[in-house]
Amino acid sequence: MLIRNRLTIIFTILATAIQVTLSLMVWYFYSLYRQEEFYSRLEGKARVTGRVLISRRHLHDTFFKNMVRTDLLTIVDEQISIYDSQHKLVFTNRTLKGPAFYKGKIPLLAADSLVEFKSGHLESIVIPYRDRGQQFYIFASGYDRIGFSKLRTLQQILLLANLLGFTLIVLAGWYFSGRVLKPIAQIVDEVEQITATHLHKRVNEGNRRDEIAQLAMTFNQMLFRLEDAFVSQRSFVAHASHELRTPLTNTLGTLETSLRYDQNPSDWRDSMEVAVDELKKVIALTNGLLGLAKVTDGTVALATVQVDDCLLMAIGQVQDKYPGRSLPLRFIAGEEELFTVKGNATLLTTAFLNVLDNACKYSSEAVSIQLQTSVNQITVTVLDRGRGIDESDAAHILDPLFRGKNTDGVPGYGIGLAVTQKIIDLHQGTIQIISSINEGTTVTIKLPSLI
Repeated sequence: MLIRNRLTIIFTILATAIQVTLSLMVWYFYSLYRQEEFYSRLEGKARVTGRVLISRRHLHDTFFKNMVRTDLLTIVDEQISIYDSQHKLVFTNRTLKGPAFYKGKIPLLAADSLVEFKSGHLESIVIPYRDRGQQFYIFASGYDRIGFSKLRTLQQILLLANLLGFTLIVLAGWYFSGRVLKPIAQIVDEVEQITATHLHKRVNEGNRRDEIAQLAMTFNQMLFRLEDAFVSQRSFVAHASHELRTPLTNTLGTLETSLRYDQNPSDWRDSMEVAVDELKKVIALTNGLLGLAKVTDGTVALATVQVDDCLLMAIGQVQDKYPGRSLPLRFIAGEEELFTVKGNATLLTTAFLNVLDNACKYSSEAVSIQLQTSVNQITVTVLDRGRGIDESDAAHILDPLFRGKNTDGVPGYGIGLAVTQKIIDLHQGTIQIISSINEGTTVTIKLPSLI
């Protein structure tokens, strides 16, 4: 069932239940009011009858009949009956039906000053009346035709009002549920237009305050991540296929040429050396891609790690690769000389090694290294005076397999910094690269420290 239909049904049921409950309450309390008002009229009639017939000694003449003719407040099917202290009927204006029934109500007056009861369609009341030391019991009965007529009219009004209200509630529920769900319907229409070839489109975020706007904002954030992933994937596939195809093609061409034309062992050896170099490139590239995939899958176990140890190990490996290169290290410690983070020692060493290797690879001068601790943060800064990075390449320098325009003649595949960024992200840190052409590059890595 559609949410709009479900909301309409729920709203209709709730609103109708409230409306019917209020209508029943109105009918019930008006019914009580009519009953009490009519019993008050009967009581007044009984007391007036007592004063006229008993106090003025008109029980046995035609005075009551003459009074009824001039009484504008005569009740429909009015019946007045008077019993003496011996429970004998001494007056009635009409023949009683079931006199024993009425007599049975007299003993109830011992506990109350009056008794209200019903007999068929008649509503009755009995009150005690004392006159000159003699006890009487006056019964007054009648049919509240006007009151019941008003009650029936009220029932008809309430019924029509509930039917009309039910119709209006259904229409209002359908309208308002549509208004409430309209932003969701718009989101659905906009999402249907977003495909793999149109990932740049975004969902309208509305007022950016309510829950639906938050849903749209969350969805847009997911689209940003998906678009970045798709762009990275396309770039990765394009560069990876190119980087793998070139050494493999060279290897195949070298071996085919050697197979056809080489005649002596020295030529075979030269061809084999070329093929081995190309295969080493393939292996290095493959290892780099596997390392990137390993870091990306997020299954690396984290433990307490000393950042200074990882940095010193990376510096030692770089010095072995670039003998004679100056790599001065400067420590700047805060109040507490703590260099511990929650991470993986091997991965952190790899991240520092990649940054240092790039600095040495693109610069022939000394590479300055600084390790600084502050409150809740450890900062590693690597500064070189090399060829730098072109401004147009800076936005993509962390993309896998991307290399700048000024990297000709320098071996590499553009994987190192991408792996480094993934490792730093895994450690909930940040990496910042500031560079200028022919002036050098500064790489700043910030990691959250353990207290």
